[in-house]
Amino acid sequence: MTTEHHRNIQAQYSPQAGARFYRAVMGDGTPVIHYGIYDDEHITMTQATENATRKLLALALQYVDNKSYSHILDIGAGPGGSAHFLAKETGAVITCIDLCEHHNQENESISQSLGIAHLIRTRTGSFEQLPAEWNGQFDLIWSQEALCHAQEKSATLRSVWHALQPRGVFVFSDILLAPNAPPQAAETFCQVNAVTQWCTAEQYLRMLESAGFSEIEHHNWTPFLQENFRRMRDKIEHSREKLMAEGVPLDMLERFANSLDTRIGWPPGTVLTWGAFSCRRPS
Repeated sequence: MTTEHHRNIQAQYSPQAGARFYRAVMGDGTPVIHYGIYDDEHITMTQATENATRKLLALALQYVDNKSYSHILDIGAGPGGSAHFLAKETGAVITCIDLCEHHNQENESISQSLGIAHLIRTRTGSFEQLPAEWNGQFDLIWSQEALCHAQEKSATLRSVWHALQPRGVFVFSDILLAPNAPPQAAETFCQVNAVTQWCTAEQYLRMLESAGFSEIEHHNWTPFLQENFRRMRDKIEHSREKLMAEGVPLDMLERFANSLDTRIGWPPGTVLTWGAFSCRRPS
């Protein structure tokens, strides 16, 4: 069932404007629309994003002795940037679920061009309630900056638990609310992102434990968040005319630029944080 919230997410990443905006401003011209780890101030957005994806994979691999996975589920997969990386790095079959059909179409097209189409499967739909036939099917479930869109995060985490095989691993990164953040402060983020339920790291840890996960770890990546915002703000300025020519509305660019200006002005970690979580379903 498509809800108003789902329609808001689809509007945020619409093929007419949103997808073009995120590809240019967050993806550095690629389909990898995630935040990055800037361990060197001179690296590109693409390199920083690969750093984050590679680090999340390292967290997943620490749980398995043979350092491999065979069937991975990427929830909120977008156009498949992470899935393509995982397929090439692990050789696993990657099932991607995303609410936007055009993301899945782009994912399939890119997979074909990369020669990994045999490893990529797509499904259009919400990851908040995964299909019952997926119960116990995956040895790794993965997500990057997508769970923030879930309206009922506890229910989503329970659904993930059911989709994992016993001893299966769950890793994800997400944008979080700082523990003492003024509730109204984060509104600037919600004005340009379809987010209705915020979580702190501590709340995620409690929900993961309540859902039945074990060996839970939180990894704080907040020190890199401000640089992501600064890079995105610069991209808007440098790509403004090109994006407008491609059909991205000026008011969208201005709203996002103003939101980023506000975020950049916050002392790091006082309103928003960024982190990764790793855990597993017990046997």
